Amino acid sequence: MIPTAKPRRLLPFVLLACLVVFVVREPAKAAVVTTNAFNGLMTVADALVTFASGLG
Repeated sequence: MIPTAKPRRLLPFVLLACLVVFVVREPAKAAVVTTNAFNGLMTVADALVTFASGLG
């Protein structure tokens, strides 16, 4: 019997391969996406700090 790959184990590798292709083919767009994601995370962190400050 031929062993088959489990989708849960294969999915991270497929996503990583897509990410590498995106970065290599479109580095400027990849930089914009990364910057926007980081800014979004910073906005969420600032909101959580504001919320926590308001509690005490």
